[in-house]
Parts: sequence; C-alpha cells; structure tokens
Amino acid sequence: MTDLRTLLTEGLRPGVYRWPSKAAVDGVRRDATAAGFGFVLLDTAEIHDKTGFLDLCATAFDLPRWFGRNWDALADSLSDRSTGAPEVVLWTGLPNLLEHDHDTVDVALQIFAEDTTNSGQLRVLIREQAGARTPDLLSSLPVL
Repeated sequence: MTDLRTLLTEGLRPGVYRWPSKAAVDGVRRDATAAGFGFVLLDTAEIHDKTGFLDLCATAFDLPRWFGRNWDALADSLSDRSTGAPEVVLWTGLPNLLEHDHDTVDVALQIFAEDTTNSGQLRVLIREQAGARTPDLLSSLPVL
C-alpha cells in the first residue's frame, strides 16, 4: 500500500487501478484535494444492477439532467464533463456489484478505461480489502 498523496504528487498517470487501502473516504478526499485533484466517490456497496449504477454515476459525477442512463450516455457525459482538471474516483463496494451484475462492472471498467485514455483526467482507484481474493475481471488491472 502506498500513500495516495505521494502517488498523486509524484505524477500518477490516468488509469484504472486496484488500490489496497483502509483509508477513510474523508482522508482520501483530503489527500486528493491537497494534491490538486477533484474527488468523486462511487460506492456500490448497495448497488445491484446497471440501473442503480448509472443512477449513482449521475449523482456522483454530477451529470446533466438529460443524462440518458445508458452506457453510451455515460461515456459521452464523462467525456463532455471533462474539464482537463485531474480527478480521483474512489470506487468502493465493487465486489457487491460484481457479485450481482458482472456485466455492469465489465462495461463500466471499459468506459472508465476509455475515458482515462481520452481525457487524461481520471484516476480510478478500486479499493481492495487486504487478503481478499481478486476477482478475475480485475486481475489484469495494475495495483498501486
């Protein structure tokens, strides 16, 4: 486990990462802000499907009212809201959503990966519990 503020100030590249950490959400938000990053929390601990995930994204990313709540709309909205300012997205509770809706997690990861490549804005950190088994879907993601 590496200190988030150090990672950010040393130039963590945009991307989607697995991040074993016990840091409290407020601490992550504080570290991100102190390093000059925006902060978005995606907590899917109580989310079970695509509809719930897209609703959560609408709120968490403050997407426009016309957000269509489908995958294309999410990709377009993330791209449209890109300000060029770097942001940290802390994704917690992913194992719950993955257990209920594997396809939603798979597509969401693809959209985030595409956005990190195109906008260079997002650093998506998927919080992992120490000692927990890494799901196959996440195994190819780099670990911080």
